[in-house]
Amino acid sequence: MSWKRIASGVAIAALYVVVAQLSFRDGLVPTKPLYDGTGPPPPYRWVNPPPELAKTNTKPSSGSGTTPIGPKHSPAYNVNTDDAQASVIFPPDGIVPMPGQTSMKITLTPLDPATVASSPPGLDYDGNAYKIMAVYQPSGKPVDIPNVVCSLTNANACATVVLRYAFNATKLYRLDGTSWTEVPSQRATSALQIYGNTNKLGVFAAAGPHVVGGKKPKSQTGNIIAFAVGLVAILFGTFLARVRASRKRRAREAGKGQKGSKKAPPKAQKEGTKERRQRRKDEEQKPWWRD
Repeated sequence: MSWKRIASGVAIAALYVVVAQLSFRDGLVPTKPLYDGTGPPPPYRWVNPPPELAKTNTKPSSGSGTTPIGPKHSPAYNVNTDDAQASVIFPPDGIVPMPGQTSMKITLTPLDPATVASSPPGLDYDGNAYKIMAVYQPSGKPVDIPNVVCSLTNANACATVVLRYAFNATKLYRLDGTSWTEVPSQRATSALQIYGNTNKLGVFAAAGPHVVGGKKPKSQTGNIIAFAVGLVAILFGTFLARVRASRKRRAREAGKGQKGSKKAPPKAQKEGTKERRQRRKDEEQKPWWRD
């Protein structure tokens, strides 16, 4: 292997490490490095964005869906918002059947959490709140979820709520009356998502550690650019290495082809009967002194 190829590989690896460090040092990927996913999530869509993000903010989407239910059982079903910032998942038999009801309708609506209730003590909201509701049809009455104990290790018939957060949420909450109740949750940090199981629907919000002065973390634009530049460099370096390897392989194959195409020396033809007789005759007639 040539020194140029070794140096090229070392340079690409070094750039990869630098970009990975940049990508999670300031929160682009909060706890895991660049290689944990295919790319950073899209910019968060706020109902009420921080001032520094107001100019580039896109309004969040809502979501809705309808599924049939039977007199004794209900199917597994899930609904997402169009921007994938909120989802609710119902397992099989995750809805209590009700006589005369043939389907249920689920809606997900983004809200400004500051207009709903005060944030949990010592925490700041990290994104929108989402009102997740489901009603029987045709009655329009709220659906009932089986009254079971929910946990991360034993979902039972609980519904699973998934929220995308903006920066670094650590907990998931459900609004009960005018106060928040924590929902046991787990984070998918590379996707900036938090999820938990619940036996009640309602308003849900993600929250993270309080930032002194109420300032939100700085914009991630620079980190996203570094992430993109590093990814392009890695792909380009891989492409060059493949091109060089392909050229060398073709050159070796061409060399083998030229060696194999050389003509072999003609084989000596077998002497026929007529030629043998003529040779004997010539030998008999040749004078003795020419031997």
